[in-house]
Amino acid sequence: MLEAILQGPQPHRWMEIAVGEYSADVEILDSKLLSANSVEHLFDIQVKPALMDELIGAMRRDKDLAELEVIRSKNGHIYGAASSGRCTLCREVAKSRCFLSSVSVTSGNKAQWTVLGSDRSFTGLVGSLEKKKIPYQLKLKKELGDTDLLTTRQEQILSIAYERGYFDFPKKMGLKELAAETGVRTSTLAEILRRGQRKVLREYLARRALLHREPSNE
Repeated sequence: MLEAILQGPQPHRWMEIAVGEYSADVEILDSKLLSANSVEHLFDIQVKPALMDELIGAMRRDKDLAELEVIRSKNGHIYGAASSGRCTLCREVAKSRCFLSSVSVTSGNKAQWTVLGSDRSFTGLVGSLEKKKIPYQLKLKKELGDTDLLTTRQEQILSIAYERGYFDFPKKMGLKELAAETGVRTSTLAEILRRGQRKVLREYLARRALLHREPSNE
């Protein structure tokens, strides 16, 4: 199993606004292909609580977003799902046989995609990017060992992170401090936290969609 980090341009205008104008931290937790030209992102945005409504309004004005659903938290997190057809690199990752670990959006109009997969699936992804002339830089490529895999401690670690204020904005405990307390390497811990957030958010959105589904006529 390989882990690779690809750097490319920011996928969407709303991400650029969130990072550049609102000093927010933006992370894509998961992506899935809806059609040949549309990708849905599961995201976590951390911003000052007083700016949450203003930022959500800016996101809703982004014409690239076909659909947007958000959940506000009291501590400055905006969780949600958004679909768009603009991001070419996103589409190729979603179409590939690689697994998306996360997308971190930074200032300077850049984003980093962390993907997992076999050597064959990664070679296929890179080949597709080059064939379609989609700009990217390979920042990291390494083989994963058994110490990089997740363990059954995921739920326990998520609970500790929540109690210690890791998910607060600003954070009351950073990743390195949390790693020292739990005895887990920072790279492995970051993956545990991403997967945990992804799972919780997916389940919440699925239940919410079920509750708001129109009743059948049958």
